[in-house]
Amino acid sequence: MSFATTMKAAVVQDFARPMAIEDLNLVAPTDHEIVVRTEASSFCITDEMQAKGQIGRTPPPMILGHSAVGVVEEVGSGVTRMRVGDRVIIPATAECGKCYFCSRGRSDQCEEHFVPGRHVASREDGTQILAGAGTAATYASYMNLREISAFPVDSDLPAEVLAMVGCGVASGMGAVFNVAEVTPGSSVSVLGAGHFGLWIIQAAKVAGAERIIVIEPRQNRRELALTLGATHAVDPADGDPIEQVRALTEGRGVDFSFEAAGPPSAQLEAFHLARNAGTVILAGVKSAADEVCFPAQVLAVRGRTIKSVQNGNLRMTRDIKRFVKMIEAGLVNPHPIITGRYRLDQIDDAVQAAKEARDLSGIIVP
Repeated sequence: MSFATTMKAAVVQDFARPMAIEDLNLVAPTDHEIVVRTEASSFCITDEMQAKGQIGRTPPPMILGHSAVGVVEEVGSGVTRMRVGDRVIIPATAECGKCYFCSRGRSDQCEEHFVPGRHVASREDGTQILAGAGTAATYASYMNLREISAFPVDSDLPAEVLAMVGCGVASGMGAVFNVAEVTPGSSVSVLGAGHFGLWIIQAAKVAGAERIIVIEPRQNRRELALTLGATHAVDPADGDPIEQVRALTEGRGVDFSFEAAGPPSAQLEAFHLARNAGTVILAGVKSAADEVCFPAQVLAVRGRTIKSVQNGNLRMTRDIKRFVKMIEAGLVNPHPIITGRYRLDQIDDAVQAAKEARDLSGIIVP
């Protein structure tokens, strides 16, 4: 591969305009960086939020996208974990293996992840284009990545399936196995049946949960949730969801309450869906400015444990391979969750489909 290598990418020019497809020059890899040819990327609504300036700290111009699969085309002289030709998954979080958090088994908080955007490409006039997530910039035909942001995978699964592993699969299944540690015979509620909630439901089934209750206003999503492992579906239009869930759990509430919807009202509702001494797992966000307020007396004396989720609290070098094997074995089904396929120049269509809740997961192919 020669540099400057040209690439196409969807660029956030500023927070007021849609992404634009541009021809850019890819930055050459340094000693510990690699170049990956993108096979497919999974669209996430959080990228739309970042494109509007609602979350994130990276200034435009930038390339978004944080979950993809591709093939390594070039490696720096110091790269040891992969070779040219390897297939790799790019998740939402890096894993340096050395920092305070990685050394304590919490690579979801890797210090190399929460950094300002990296310079990954340039315009002809020299303008630097940054990686919006700080770790990756997957809405592009090629990616310049740090070695710590890509993870080899030996799998023949289609690219559109593997593209979801770094976001929805990792976050949803990690929330069940790593964060909540759902136990056999337990009761689970899932507030929201989008791509994240549907992975939680499937993982809870694998974990052996006896009752899996989904709360979702859209009928088609409730029906899909029931085919993927939910045992009960609650329509908020039928009455207070908290009371409906308590009626299904002998008046107590669930052992594990997952929030997969986003707004503060959903996080508060998830808190009340859990029984006394239950576990509440919060993952959604609509804006960095949002705040949630829990009732002090209930919080103080009812024994609930509240946990947050960042990319499923994954240890990428362990969990990515583990979850891919579950997909390969048919324990979970990715195919109904793929609801849109787009070329890179159709990314605005993917954004609109996600905003209107027409897509569960949209797949972007350069």
